[in-house]
Amino acid sequence: MYCPSCGADAEDSSRYCPACGATLLRSAEGGDEYVGKTIASKYRVEALIGEGGMGKVYRARQLALDKVVVLKVLRHTLLSDERTVARFQREAKAASRLNHPNSISVLDFGQADDGALFIAMEYVAGQDLHQILSREWPLGEARVVRIALQILSALSDAHGAGVIHRDLKPENIMVEQRRNEPDFVKVLDFGIAKITDSQDEGPALTRAGFVCGTPEYMSPEQARGAVLDHRSDLYAVGVILYQLMTGLLPFESDSAVGFATKHLTEEPPPPTRRRPDARISPGMERLILRVLSKDPDDRPANAAAFKAELLAVDKERRRGGAAANETSGRRPQASGVLAPIPRKSQAAQNSARNNTAWNDVTVEATVQGLPHSRTPVSEEATLAREGTQTSVVAPASGGGEGIILFFKALTTVLVLGAVGFFVYYFGIGAGSGSEGNQYVAPPNAPRLLTSGSDQPDYLRQIPSNARNVDKARKLTQDGDRDVLAGELVRATSSYKEAFNFNPEAELALKLGELYWQRDNTDEARGWWVRHLTDMPDSRARAYIEVRLGSPVARPSSP
Repeated sequence: MYCPSCGADAEDSSRYCPACGATLLRSAEGGDEYVGKTIASKYRVEALIGEGGMGKVYRARQLALDKVVVLKVLRHTLLSDERTVARFQREAKAASRLNHPNSISVLDFGQADDGALFIAMEYVAGQDLHQILSREWPLGEARVVRIALQILSALSDAHGAGVIHRDLKPENIMVEQRRNEPDFVKVLDFGIAKITDSQDEGPALTRAGFVCGTPEYMSPEQARGAVLDHRSDLYAVGVILYQLMTGLLPFESDSAVGFATKHLTEEPPPPTRRRPDARISPGMERLILRVLSKDPDDRPANAAAFKAELLAVDKERRRGGAAANETSGRRPQASGVLAPIPRKSQAAQNSARNNTAWNDVTVEATVQGLPHSRTPVSEEATLAREGTQTSVVAPASGGGEGIILFFKALTTVLVLGAVGFFVYYFGIGAGSGSEGNQYVAPPNAPRLLTSGSDQPDYLRQIPSNARNVDKARKLTQDGDRDVLAGELVRATSSYKEAFNFNPEAELALKLGELYWQRDNTDEARGWWVRHLTDMPDSRARAYIEVRLGSPVARPSSP
């Protein structure tokens, strides 16, 4: 069985997914009625991947093309319900109208030999937005913008085709990590979509005053059962934006009625009030509150207008961040734009967490902090396209190869630095007596302690007889790979262990940046001060002092 949450192979005996820990819903003894069978002589069902009120969702293989697809099969018990059958057919009809890269594609609609209705759709490997929120929050604002722009592009196409989604929520938004397109979005599940220009004479699928949708994301007009237009979907996007930026819903309740009442009667609290520690630009907060207006006329006119305002907010944020870096000692907002993550196996992709903000600014500071480095890197990551999808301008070579080339260059520089260290250490240092084999801190530097102390690692003195350069090099390489995979905690552990085997200034610089990206300012300061203590003329000094908001004293002359 494949996990419906992350897609990992959960085998046949486990009750929980080995990759993400999700509880697995297995069929009764004897197996599922469709797994292993062929439906409509076209689709061989391979695994059950999900289950809902209307039916089951399977991973299947289209025999003619040997292509993996998703089959949604309506429950037999609902075939006699005229309203449910009509809604199922309408989902297929609504989705088939859409021809957009960010909308799920419907490939086929039909009836199995046993009378069951099915929809065949494209298979998307990835996580839904709810899973990303649960595992990876906080998300950088630039990443949120990149995701939201694609959602709005899909909605713009759907609204233009006369389709209103009416149930937009994080669970209905799939996010896939493609090689050169991080966070590629697919909007799915048009199960209760409204086709605004429908001329069908079939049964009315929603009664007057009937409310359908998910209460947490309902617009006020949807909560009171009023006639909806496309601006109701925009309100749902506003709720999703609020949640992406804060990790919280704008309203909290323990019942569906409670959520609906709050959407109808209460103003949402500003995101920065709910989550003061979150990095939310003023423009983003203004836009979110505008989109969550009770009156649809106060929201953006349509999805295209919403996109334009979102792009303007992102441009304002990037300009403001650059100005603040030049004129203020305040901590700037990290861009949160991710460099493409190398893809290996599906299992590795599912286990990786894209919570790294190891972005262009980080790369530039790290490279500049190393001796002999001449790699130019842009000061800010930019959204390359403002259309239906966006991409990342990566450092140096661009695309998915930039970050990889950076780490190759970094490895080369570190090797050269190690050679220089050996020449000094065993050449010049050895000739100055026994003290040449010990770390000698400059005057007025932080007091360093022995490796057996329980004080922070950045204060530790590592005697020469406790050092192991080869092991430190291997651990550093492990840390570099962890950074590429988005495993910041594991990368931090690898770098710290490497530092305790060979306390290089470059490692202290990397550790400072990792702790900064993880919002541990005190630890970041400790490592950065250690870096500047060991390398007073580091080219990263200006970068560090801007982020810390104060100058770091240089060691005084003896």
